[in-house]
Amino acid sequence: MDWSELLKVVGALGGIASVSAGVAAFVGNLISSRAIESHKAKLVLQLETHKSELNSVADRQRLLLKRQELMFEREYIAASEFYRIFTEVMPDPWAPDLDWGDAQARIAENFHKHEAALKAFLISHSASLSQTVRRTVERAKRVAIEGVFEVGHDTGGEGYENNQTPHERVQKLVDEFYELVKEANTQIRLDLESGSFSRSKNTASI
Repeated sequence: MDWSELLKVVGALGGIASVSAGVAAFVGNLISSRAIESHKAKLVLQLETHKSELNSVADRQRLLLKRQELMFEREYIAASEFYRIFTEVMPDPWAPDLDWGDAQARIAENFHKHEAALKAFLISHSASLSQTVRRTVERAKRVAIEGVFEVGHDTGGEGYENNQTPHERVQKLVDEFYELVKEANTQIRLDLESGSFSRSKNTASI
């Protein structure tokens, strides 16, 4: 095809301007289509990334919930065990008209049992307790150990006779011991009711 024939074809198509406009429209549509496809691909990639992140967050939350459930179960067992220890500190009434002095003698005589119970409790449940509770129970255990020696010195290892009043030093140790186990029992129950020992700022890790 020579130049004159080409001009006739262009003329038949509406002239060079029309052809240029058509080519421009075609190229524009092609670029636009490719841009849309590229944008769609980016959106799909972003969506998959967000889904992966959300799944990761969900997995962490499920793990955290499971850990909290396990921790709560351990805390509940610890609270129940300590309540048993606490109730066994106070002796059952064995005669009418008993007073705190009578109870002091019985508590003092059982200092060695109380110390052993608290030691076993800490070994089994220390990880489930807040540092505040652990410190209180440790203090109660130390008082019980001191009480064992004081009672032995006070009684010559024979124990207290009925209606015998412990030495003033022993009475003070009994009072301190009882207040400490009562404080620990109260704090353990408050920790349990508030949610989890492990969520307090001064709590041991699992």
